Amino acid sequence: MACKISIVTICLNNVNSIKATVESVINQSYSDIEYIVVDGGSQDGTMEVLATYKSQIAQLISEPDAGLYDAINKGLKLATGDVVGLIHAGDRLFDSQIVEKIAHCFILHEVDVIYGHSLLVNEWDIPVRVNKSPPFRRSLIARGWMPSHQSIYLKRHLLDQLGYYDLSMHPSADYEFFLRYFYFNNLKIRLLDAYVLRFAMGGRSTINYLNNLRAQKQHKDCWRVNGAEPPAFLVPLKLLRKPLQFIRAYGWRLGVGNSLFIITALWD
Repeated sequence: MACKISIVTICLNNVNSIKATVESVINQSYSDIEYIVVDGGSQDGTMEVLATYKSQIAQLISEPDAGLYDAINKGLKLATGDVVGLIHAGDRLFDSQIVEKIAHCFILHEVDVIYGHSLLVNEWDIPVRVNKSPPFRRSLIARGWMPSHQSIYLKRHLLDQLGYYDLSMHPSADYEFFLRYFYFNNLKIRLLDAYVLRFAMGGRSTINYLNNLRAQKQHKDCWRVNGAEPPAFLVPLKLLRKPLQFIRAYGWRLGVGNSLFIITALWD
């Protein structure tokens, strides 16, 4: 069974970080990758850097957009792979074998969606926060669980059935997208027990997280647009998960990560 993987990167004025992101994709051991880069009209030299990789990027567009979710939607609509996923500018796929692991998971198992673990790293590539996801249980979502968004890969045809990112839900469109796919539809979802990405402090992912932190009340609206009232303690439970990720990163640096993973996993 063939499995073509489409990977979308969005960028805007990321001249100092786009190279690492691109190389984390083009240096994968898995060959059947369609790489799509959507630039929002960079003026800082980002496009000049991308031009050096033109032969290894399947589709490269640069034009103004209506924000990061609009850019993501543009990329997803260009995708022709069996499976699609994201890696934002400044972030990197975890290692050169991870796309091969993702593809094999879809080939070996009858699944619609997979997700994995992720690391938030500082400028020295030292883990600052560890998001180690549990095996999928729908009940976890009502308790505030959400995997790193860029660790999610899904069958492309689902986008036509269930829809793209809802721009009206900015800055929480990624959370609403997650709810729609993981909670409000009965999809076959599986944990890939592997680290999928390293996302950078100060990158678009981190900025997006800070926006979500300021807009936690909007997460309740993400439930309501899907026809359900949010769980009573959703927001505090979501916020309590972040300190656990910092504790796990501390254990990683001390070399006692496995012990702390077991202790903090009791939360799940």
